[in-house]
Amino acid sequence: MPALSLETTPRTSLGRKNKALRRSGLTPLHLYGPGGDPLILQAPSPIVRKLLVTAGKTTAVNIVVEGTDGEELSFVRDVAVHPVTGEIQHVDFLRIHADRKVQIPVEVSLIGEAPAIRGGAAQINHVTRSLTVLAFPLSVPSGIEADITGLEEVGDVLRVSDLILPDDVEAVNHPDDVVARAQKQREAEVFEIVGGEADEEGIEGEEGVEGEEGAEGEATTAEGESSSDDSA
Repeated sequence: MPALSLETTPRTSLGRKNKALRRSGLTPLHLYGPGGDPLILQAPSPIVRKLLVTAGKTTAVNIVVEGTDGEELSFVRDVAVHPVTGEIQHVDFLRIHADRKVQIPVEVSLIGEAPAIRGGAAQINHVTRSLTVLAFPLSVPSGIEADITGLEEVGDVLRVSDLILPDDVEAVNHPDDVVARAQKQREAEVFEIVGGEADEEGIEGEEGVEGEEGAEGEATTAEGESSSDDSA
C-alpha cells in the first residue's frame, strides 16, 4: 500500500530530558539504517499514536524532517511503551529503500468456515500465525488471509504453498509449513497444552521487522539506541 507520511523536527532533548519532552506533547523518535546517518527526531504524540495504529510494522512511512529536502522511507522498527500508563515512550524507525526488497513478518488470519468442524467433531488449529514475506516495501501486505474452507475432514491441512499471495510477494517460510490443521477436539486441546506444533513443522518465531536484511540484499545488523527513558 502507499507509504504514510510523518512530519518531524530535529530533537535536542536526550536521555532523561525526554520525560519533559513527552510531558510537552512530543514523542522522541529515532531513524537509523543503511544509506544514511542516524537522525534524532520528535513529533506530536497524537499524530504518532494515530500513525502507529494505521501503519503497524508492515506499512512504509515517509519521514519528513523540517528544514531538510526530501523524505526518508522507513518501517516502524520498535515501539517502547510505559508498562503502567501505556504512554508511548520512544519509537524507532528503520530506513529502507523503495527499490530493494525486504523480508518482513506479516500476520496470517484464517477466513471462511472449515466443513471439518461441523457437528463439533473437529477444531481448527491455527499453527502459523506470522508469515515472513519478501517484497518491495510499498508492496508489503498488511496481512495474509488463509482460506480454510478446503479443510473438509479431520487431518486435512492448509500449507504455506496453498496460500494466495499478492503479486510481487513471496513467502520465505518453507512451502510445506502448516498454516492450519483440522484436528479432533481432544488432539487440539493437547497441542495447546504442549505449545503447538513448532517442533514438528519447524516453524520459526516472529522477530519484528527484518527490513535491514532486504535493504542490502543480505542480512545486516542495524544498531539503534535504547528506547528507555535514558535513551536518545
